[in-house]
Amino acid sequence: MIYPSLTDFLNELQQNCLFLARHGETDWNAMGLIQGQQDRPLSPKGFQQRKNLFFQLQAVPLVKIYCSSLQRTLQTAQPLSEENEIPVISIPELNEAKLGVFEGEHKVNFSDEKSRLMYAAFLKDEINITLPGGGENLRAVYARIQKPLQEIKRSVAQDGHVLVVGHRNVNKMLVQSLLGLDFEAGYRVEHRNHWLYIFAIQSNEIYLMKIKSPADKVEIISGYGEID
Repeated sequence: MIYPSLTDFLNELQQNCLFLARHGETDWNAMGLIQGQQDRPLSPKGFQQRKNLFFQLQAVPLVKIYCSSLQRTLQTAQPLSEENEIPVISIPELNEAKLGVFEGEHKVNFSDEKSRLMYAAFLKDEINITLPGGGENLRAVYARIQKPLQEIKRSVAQDGHVLVVGHRNVNKMLVQSLLGLDFEAGYRVEHRNHWLYIFAIQSNEIYLMKIKSPADKVEIISGYGEID
């Protein structure tokens, strides 16, 4: 579905929505480093993605913005918050999954063979396997987001449109929870830095918008994207 703007889609939908964004690219994303809960800033590309998100949501009457406590989500939300005087609520339970001693390792060029094999095994079963040094699997992430998600859903239902700026794995588990998916389906949910999910609270439907430049028309796809 193609629309002149996001507000045209929302006028047609006529429902309070939860907007789910991922933070812009970070410096470590750009370098191919495993990030986890390391508190990294946006890269130049990440700031461009933030700008594009700002222009798409600038005219949307958001009542609240929820973020994690990590700076990449707060930096992504800052322009919308300041321009439209929208309160930002920072919730540590929305922080990205902990990846233990592997945070800071390169995703491809590992420092040793044991590390490469251990991380490869983790990637084959992120639902159940935890990395050493305090890592989390997707089950642990799913469990810790449940309380803030209930607060967010209440706010959408009672107050109006709400934006959540989160992280890839956290957002996967948020989509799983919102749609009642099992863990295998939740694992397969993808959320790239330039994607925006729109969850309609009354009809329990989700839509995907791939954010382009501010001058482009808006394409809204029913459903969610999956990993390759």
